[in-house]
Amino acid sequence: DKAMERIAAAVMVAVIVGVSAGPVQQRVRLNSGGMMPFVNCGGTSQAVKKGDHFSNYTEFIRQGGRGIDTALTYTDPVNIQIAAALKAYPAVRSEIFLTTKVPCCAPALSSGTGSKGGFCDDAEYNGTIVQDMQKNNALLEVNTTDLTLLHHPCDTAEHSIQRWLDLEAALAAGLTKAIGVSNFNADLLQQLINDPRTKVVPAVNQCNHAIGNHNESHSPNSGGDDKTVAFCQAHGISYSAYSPLEGLSGKNVFDIPQVIAVGKAHNVSGAQVAFRWLIQQNITVVTAANNPAYIAEDIDVFNFELTPAEMATLSAI
Repeated sequence: DKAMERIAAAVMVAVIVGVSAGPVQQRVRLNSGGMMPFVNCGGTSQAVKKGDHFSNYTEFIRQGGRGIDTALTYTDPVNIQIAAALKAYPAVRSEIFLTTKVPCCAPALSSGTGSKGGFCDDAEYNGTIVQDMQKNNALLEVNTTDLTLLHHPCDTAEHSIQRWLDLEAALAAGLTKAIGVSNFNADLLQQLINDPRTKVVPAVNQCNHAIGNHNESHSPNSGGDDKTVAFCQAHGISYSAYSPLEGLSGKNVFDIPQVIAVGKAHNVSGAQVAFRWLIQQNITVVTAANNPAYIAEDIDVFNFELTPAEMATLSAI
C-alpha cells in the first residue's frame, strides 16, 4: 500500500560517472526507482528576463551536467532548444534525466473549472493533463519523460487531487516514468496521499527553497518552508529546490555574510555553497545558467563538504 511505498522509499545516493568530460555527478534515488541528478539545469523563456534566467542546455550537457528541467509553460522555444541539446549529445542521452511540468489548468474537471489567472487564462495551456503532456513531449521530441510534475496546485484541493489522478493515468499510459508535484505545501501533500482515490505517492515536490528563503516565514503556502521539506523526507518524497540562489525573488545569496565566509573557507563560490547546503540535506537543485563559467561552478559541487557547524549556521539564516 501507499504507506509501505513511503517507508520503502528511503533516499539513496549513487555516484554516476558521465561519459563526457566534467566532474563526477551524484544522484538521488526517487521512490519511483529513477535516479535524479542532484544538479539540474532549468530556466524559463528568454523573454521573461535576460541573463541567467535562460540557460545554455547544450553547454550544460557538454560539461557533464545530466539533469534537465523544463515546463510546458516555459514556452515552445525553450522546449525546442532543449530538444536540440538532447540530440546534440546522443552518446550520453541515456544518462540524462529529463523533468518537465504541466499546469493545473485543465477545464475538464468533474466538479468545476481549474485554476484561473496567469497561465490558466491562456488557451494554449488549458487542455487536459494528457493533452498537455503529449504536446510537451512532442516539443521535446520524446515519447516519455523521466519525471512530470503538476506545476502548481489547482484552485481547490479537490481539483488538485483530480488532476493528480489524471497524472496517475498518464503514468500508466507511459507518457512519463514518474510523477510529482511543485509548489505543494505539507498540508496539501497530506491531503493528496491520504485520499483513498490516489495510488501513487509523488516522487518529487519542487519548491522555491534557498539559504535565505526556507524557514516558516518564507513561502509556507507554496511549500518553500522547512516544514514541507521535513514532511517530504518523512514520506519518501524527494524535495527539489528551484531558484536556489534566489534570483527569482530578487534576493541574492552572494550578499549574505555567512555565505561569503563559508565560501572563503572552502575556496568556492557563493553559488557552490548554496548548492552544497541543499545537497547535504538530500535536496536536489534546479538552477539556470548560460555562462560557461557559471555552469562549470554549478556542477562542480561534489569535491567539498560543509561541516555540521557551517550547515547549522546557514540553516539559521
